[in-house]
Amino acid sequence: MAMLIASLAVSAVSRDSLNDPGLAARVNGEPIPLAGLTVLHSIAVHSDRHTPLNKVLASVIDNRLLGEYALRHYDDATLFPGTGVAFSRAAAVEDQLVATLRRAYKTQLDLALDKAGGLDTLVKRRHVPAQAMLEQVFPPKRGLRLNSELSTAQMAAARQIVLLSYRLPGGEAGQISLADIWLKQNIQGKTQLVGGDAGYRDQQAMQLLASRYVLDWAKHASGLAPADLALLQRAIEDRDRRGALLQLLGLAADMHYSSEHLNRLIATVTPAEIRDYYYRHQQEFRRIERVRASHIHCKEEAVCQRAYAALGKGVPFGEAARRFSDAANAADGGTLGWLLPRDGAAPWLHELAFVLPPGKPSRLIREPNGSGWQIVLVEAREEGMQAPESEAVRYIASQAIGKKKALAEFKALREKLYRDADIAINPTALGFGQSALNIQEQP
Repeated sequence: MAMLIASLAVSAVSRDSLNDPGLAARVNGEPIPLAGLTVLHSIAVHSDRHTPLNKVLASVIDNRLLGEYALRHYDDATLFPGTGVAFSRAAAVEDQLVATLRRAYKTQLDLALDKAGGLDTLVKRRHVPAQAMLEQVFPPKRGLRLNSELSTAQMAAARQIVLLSYRLPGGEAGQISLADIWLKQNIQGKTQLVGGDAGYRDQQAMQLLASRYVLDWAKHASGLAPADLALLQRAIEDRDRRGALLQLLGLAADMHYSSEHLNRLIATVTPAEIRDYYYRHQQEFRRIERVRASHIHCKEEAVCQRAYAALGKGVPFGEAARRFSDAANAADGGTLGWLLPRDGAAPWLHELAFVLPPGKPSRLIREPNGSGWQIVLVEAREEGMQAPESEAVRYIASQAIGKKKALAEFKALREKLYRDADIAINPTALGFGQSALNIQEQP
């Protein structure tokens, strides 16, 4: 699982100790079974084989406290606003649980499925739905909006459309309906179902059967108790809610999401705070004022290649320009002189000169219109400071200050949750002699 180790240190000390060999900890009275925790540890070591068990427990506790806080203060519609076009929360959690079990028990699952004769042998009957029944769910010419869902009547009709019947090795018999696979889809999958893609429908039914097989195997053959499986699911839910909370607070990097909370903090930033930030972080506000550059332009790539080869052999840039360039300034060594920024309206060659490092010719660059090839040399550049009252400074400083305030709020919240929490640790089960945990989890 992701985000098991990061870098915001908080000290969590158990209020008392446990000696139950089956428990790793209790958090606010709820047990953390050792066997379930060991499954999470086995996955963590795939990414870092040196990950100790106590760090996995630290992550579980951290996600638990923050996930519970998120659950108490926000509903799922607020935490997971994208479920209209993404997967439903129940489907997403179940899929992650199945993926967790597959990763932890891949070899055993593959062997057990081979022994059972493969997934197809679990299918007792495949059903071909009548077109009239499908049209009760997906009326002809019915479009699907991005936030569209089936009505109550349509879902009832979808539940009556059985796609396959099966029996699992554990003895459980069941059926997979159109409603079952509909609930497992994101907007792209739903669109394919609405469009009547029978191949996709059948493939999704088999995929759902494979997931049910994994869950059945975990229940009957993995050796995990119900409490262990419950921990795995709870760990996923807690981690997801924690991540959603960080996004709400503006502490998760997501270019497609705008945090209202962070925007409110940014709006409170004062001119005095911006000035103070400006003078404390002047390196962030340096800008290139102008550059001196030269270029070689060739209509034919082969000619430009010869020019580049000559430069590689030590021919001075100006001489190579006079020999190979067909630009109007070739006789002057290809000089472009000092170039100034044009506020986004500069020709592409000028824009390129402002991002190239000085002192080294560029590689061959094809012109955007395809009319030729360029080699550009930035000979020098002069830097200056953005004006402290500029819009760019205000924006950059306000963003940084707002995020700093959001992080400070998060740290204070987190510390309070730990102070108020009743955390009991079993140091013997974790393989160390004290109950102090180094929680290292970064927002």
